[in-house]
Amino acid sequence: MTQFEFYKSFQFVIELLLAEAMFVFRFRRRRFFWLLLPAAATLSFAFAWLMPVLSPNPFYVSFMFLAIFVFTVLMNKAVFRESWLTVSFGCVAGYTTQHLAYELYNIWLLAFRFPQDTGFYGSGTFVSVFPNLFAGILYACSYVAVYFAFYMIFSTRLRSREAVKLKSTFIFALAVSVLVVDIVLNAVVVSIKVDDAEVLKIIIGVYNILCCIFSMIMQFSAFEHKKLENELGAVELMWHQASKQYEISKENIELINIKYHDLKHQIGRLRMGGGKEDNALGEIEEQLAIYDAHVKTGNDALDVILTEKSLLCAKSGISVDITADGGCIDFMTNEDIYSLFGNILDNAMAAVRDLEQEKRTVVLYVQPVGEMLVVREVNYFGAPIDFEDGLPVTKGDRRFHGYGIKSIKYVCDRYDGDLTVTAEDGVFTINILFPRGGRGAA
Repeated sequence: MTQFEFYKSFQFVIELLLAEAMFVFRFRRRRFFWLLLPAAATLSFAFAWLMPVLSPNPFYVSFMFLAIFVFTVLMNKAVFRESWLTVSFGCVAGYTTQHLAYELYNIWLLAFRFPQDTGFYGSGTFVSVFPNLFAGILYACSYVAVYFAFYMIFSTRLRSREAVKLKSTFIFALAVSVLVVDIVLNAVVVSIKVDDAEVLKIIIGVYNILCCIFSMIMQFSAFEHKKLENELGAVELMWHQASKQYEISKENIELINIKYHDLKHQIGRLRMGGGKEDNALGEIEEQLAIYDAHVKTGNDALDVILTEKSLLCAKSGISVDITADGGCIDFMTNEDIYSLFGNILDNAMAAVRDLEQEKRTVVLYVQPVGEMLVVREVNYFGAPIDFEDGLPVTKGDRRFHGYGIKSIKYVCDRYDGDLTVTAEDGVFTINILFPRGGRGAA
């Protein structure tokens, strides 16, 4: 068995499967995953071993490696319960990683002037793939460094169970095309046997590495773009729902106030008659007092949302301390006010609802300070909070939760606001600074 046959049948498959695993291991798995996985790996080795080496032609060599890669894509599709695009995305990222590490190792071989027939494409026996211990160390360092770097930079962006969705396959197809051209170019360069071509090969090797990095950046940029677009769509949907909910809540609050005052007057008339019913009427008044929570701040939208949330807090045994000057937020639309403070208070209520009674407190401060409007909310919290890009992230299924804080930031950005979130010593704080008059409003 020649070096090339050994590399093609075993070493390349191991490198490729390990690189692909970095990007696909978080994907949804099929039933009997641990039985399918070794079967798929065995079939991949068998396919690579049976792939005939009919010609040293660089285009045929490229075809062989691409055929092996395509077969691993099929095997990954059989193991993971994801779409073809998702599986292909992970496998292409893996192949790009493997190829970059391969290029880096070959540059080291050329730089240290190892004989040309000691590389992976050499004609010697497989035992001479690494001509000496130093070459083996170079190989290990090259692959470990590249795999670790690409795992930290790219693989970690594919969060657990998060499907890959691209707005358009064009950028992904372009990234694949760059990779394919890179592989063919490498095969052509390796086939050059001129003794004094080391410098040319090193230059082209560096070019190939840059192509791999460019391909990877394009691929994940398309993924990140779609992810951000999905998040923005979800936040905008929440904003439109808040707009509709504001009108409904406004009507409900008005009806509650009307009924409350009607019942209060009726109780007053009954009490004027005196009698044993006074105690019963007193209990009814105490129960009705919960609905006398109409907040007056000077802004109708803020009054509606604060009244609504105050009623919910009272029902859940949560005390609310509100200091708000609604007149200073007139630059915001009613829908944005309802969305902003609704999400702030919803998050706070969820955080304190299961805490001990003395910690079930929410403090909200909305006041002008100089040329700025300060919005501050403070509450206790129980479970640890993770942060990403300065904002708390939701544990669990992040495809459907965690958009409350994003919606808050969305409104802040609309009015050129500065959002700061902290969670220290069991106290969660949201601080927002708006320029007075909403200079950034769009």
